[in-house]
Amino acid sequence: MNFLITFQSSHHAIEANKKFIKSEISCEIVPTPRQISSECGFAILGEIEDISVLQEFNIKNKIKHDNIYIKKGELYEEC
Repeated sequence: MNFLITFQSSHHAIEANKKFIKSEISCEIVPTPRQISSECGFAILGEIEDISVLQEFNIKNKIKHDNIYIKKGELYEEC
C-alpha cells in the first residue's frame, strides 16, 4: 500500500528522509499534495505492505511527523 507522511516543518521532513534512506522502506520526499493541509511543503511518499511496520519505524527513529495517510487512487485517507 502507498502511504504519505506530512510534517510540521521542512527540517523534520528532511531529517525523516535521511532516516528512511538508511531503512528498507521504499519512499521519496515529494511536495505535499494540495488536497492535504500541512504547514510544510514537503511530505514522504512510499510503499509498504503493513502500516504497523511504518508506525513502529517512526516511533523507534523518533520521526516527528504530523499525519500518516494511506493513498487510495488520487485520494488520501488519514490513519
